[in-house]
Amino acid sequence: MIILVPAEQRLSLEGRIRVFELVPDPVTGDERLHRHGYSYCLDLAGGILAEYEPDELDQVTNSIGEPYAVYVSCQSMDAARTFLRDVLPGVDGLVDTNHFEILPASRFLALMGRHPEWDWRRQPSTDLQ
Repeated sequence: MIILVPAEQRLSLEGRIRVFELVPDPVTGDERLHRHGYSYCLDLAGGILAEYEPDELDQVTNSIGEPYAVYVSCQSMDAARTFLRDVLPGVDGLVDTNHFEILPASRFLALMGRHPEWDWRRQPSTDLQ
């Protein structure tokens, strides 16, 4: 998943994540997080934006302006939900599920609250309405 915020909020989002005591991954250069029994690999450099299609990047830019992105990889949906519940409250940005949806963070959190077992890899948010 990818968390996107306006570029001017980069330090705020990074601060929320760095408080969890990340450690460098000597192999990938990314950062690792071990929290609540889960393991995460994070790319805080924002390079994931280079992988966006032009229309996707336009959608993000039209919504939040120039974006900053954090890529988060983890082992399970439970891990993903836990991370997002820890990080997203109060974030004014977007969540890219990496499964064809980019949703406002507040809406994403609301959907997770109403549908605690939601697996966005298999079920689009429009099926939850």
